[in-house]
Amino acid sequence: MTEAVAPDRAARPGGRWSTPGLVDELLDLAAVERAAVHVAMGWVPKVPELDDKLALAATIEDGMVRAVGLRQQALTLLERDDEALTVDPAVVVPLRRLDVAAAPDVVVDGVIGGAHRFLLARHRALSTRLDPLYDARLLTVVRSAIDALERSMSGAGPGAGPSPSGDEVLAALGRSWSTASGDRASAVALDEALWGPVDRVPVPARPSGRPRPEAGARAHLRSMSRLEHDDIAGELNDNVMAELSALELLCRCSYEHPELPWSSHLALARHIADEERHAAIFRRLLVERGYDEGELLQHGANYEFAYEFPECEPGSAHELVWRLLILCTVLEALAIDKLPVEIASRDWLGQSDIARFLDYISTDELFHTENGLRLTRQLCEQHGLHPMLERERVHGRFFGRQYAVRAAYLQADPERAAREIEILEGRDPDDMPFTSRTEVDLRRRASFTDEECEQVERWGYNPRRHPALDPAPG
Repeated sequence: MTEAVAPDRAARPGGRWSTPGLVDELLDLAAVERAAVHVAMGWVPKVPELDDKLALAATIEDGMVRAVGLRQQALTLLERDDEALTVDPAVVVPLRRLDVAAAPDVVVDGVIGGAHRFLLARHRALSTRLDPLYDARLLTVVRSAIDALERSMSGAGPGAGPSPSGDEVLAALGRSWSTASGDRASAVALDEALWGPVDRVPVPARPSGRPRPEAGARAHLRSMSRLEHDDIAGELNDNVMAELSALELLCRCSYEHPELPWSSHLALARHIADEERHAAIFRRLLVERGYDEGELLQHGANYEFAYEFPECEPGSAHELVWRLLILCTVLEALAIDKLPVEIASRDWLGQSDIARFLDYISTDELFHTENGLRLTRQLCEQHGLHPMLERERVHGRFFGRQYAVRAAYLQADPERAAREIEILEGRDPDDMPFTSRTEVDLRRRASFTDEECEQVERWGYNPRRHPALDPAPG
């Protein structure tokens, strides 16, 4: 007896799913969402105006969440067949062309006013064709996407409304979608639909006209009480610059390495969203206290010192590991140690608004550090590197480079050097009774090992030693 061949489920009248071509549509949507994030990641460091820079950065996490959600829904319908996750690369061609645009405002408008308008229309149209029971989980993803994109289109920010560049991207995406939707002959793996980086960006863009510190100068040198307006403005502004540098470097880490798993890009996107929010709140504090950021120093020091290294081949996995090690597991891990002291100092001085915000930042730093530890451990294992040894090496290179630039600055003007050294070595202007220590308990929660805590202790950034690092008695 010969067993009958089961009917082709895709040939069922009306198609297999609640709406014809559903899987292909989800994959195309995922590709466009992912490509829009890719362009934003590459361009955030190249956008000079801070409002535009932060507006573009604010789209990244939501876009990556949508892309991952759509990919997962398509994978479910494909019965978890990863090889079936394919897409016609034509759907992302307009965004690839946008990536080589010469003007930052064209890119900001093209992403927010073009790609997002297109995606909002596609998500809305899809939602009307889904079955509330069959497609319940997918509807949750699509409705969430609509909500997020409507916020992006609310008109509050650059690129939110129609513009020539946005209209051009919108129309081009519509043409590519129509061309690609009916023919999968040229399909490629979804993970391969992106393109490699079109450039490198060693120096991040900043607004024209604002002053920059001389190379080697401290952007903010505390020579007066924390209660003085000049000190408050300088400290808040320096934090804005640090947050910008972090989010810009993370953006380039993602953009320059599209081969990373989507889960890694999602983790970077979440970290970027935190840094964007931190920068926005520091800027809000400046406004609330009546300070004009246009008169304050601007820089991108942490980005510039952490972007590339002579020991690492440009664009290599080794370079990526060093970037993430220095930013996440050194600089942001040091914030775990230093923020409790800063919070206590602000509360001590009655600056509750600053202290409250620093409390929120301190909770985010634990995720940032844990995220960096996880990613760098994975990459080190994959590429045969030792995390602690690489951290020691990049720590020496990063701070050694800063030391050399600082030394040249001091040698150029001995009188200035004497004044600054006197300030740095002098007593605290407010006689703060708090000093930092290596916060072993918090670092452990962020997945630091005790050996890694001892490593930072050897570097000598914290005057107090945590008792957990002392040998057990007996």
